Amino acid sequence: MNLLWAFVGCAFGTAVGVLPGIGPATAVAMLLPITAKVDATASMIFFAGIYYGAMYGGSTTSILLNTPGETASMVTAMEGNKMAKSGRAGAALATAAIGSFVAGTLATILVTLFAPVVAEFAVKLGPPEYFMLMLLAFTTVSAVLGQSTVRGLTALFVGLAAGLVGLDQITGQARYTGGVPELMDGIEIVLVAVGLFAVAEPCTRCCLKVGSSSPPTS
Repeated sequence: MNLLWAFVGCAFGTAVGVLPGIGPATAVAMLLPITAKVDATASMIFFAGIYYGAMYGGSTTSILLNTPGETASMVTAMEGNKMAKSGRAGAALATAAIGSFVAGTLATILVTLFAPVVAEFAVKLGPPEYFMLMLLAFTTVSAVLGQSTVRGLTALFVGLAAGLVGLDQITGQARYTGGVPELMDGIEIVLVAVGLFAVAEPCTRCCLKVGSSSPPTS
């Protein structure tokens, strides 16, 4: 029965991962009432299957449609869609499936063995460590700005400005909400980024069509 729940969870998670904007966390939250009717071990296996399936399912739309199903598939959309356009969609999907299985298996083994050590180390992190992590993040972003430094810095500061919207985690004060209650929770940068992938795809196709059209002849 546990293997059956794992299969059902992986199948359902794969379907969830294909849908843009609905991640594994949302799917698990919606299915939490199932724990009242199912054994605790089976329900945890079911939720783990949803998570692993969703992490892989987003690669399908990323490769075929250049639209990430969830956040972890953004890099897959950059490289996998290029393979699909060159006629290697099958190879890209197979690579994503094999990579997801191998990486998920190794990650599960490592977490099982080293979770106590990692948890003990995580609680020791303080303000200096968090500051260095933020500094590392900005350094990493500056290293991958691409050809246009101005465009990269503009995107960086737009993201920082969007991240300031909402309630401050320390003081509890509302920042830049404009009196709109819906902005109290902040702006979901992940959903915005995933949506921009979907918006950019038809715009790119239209630009290619316009650019490749031949001028009218008399």
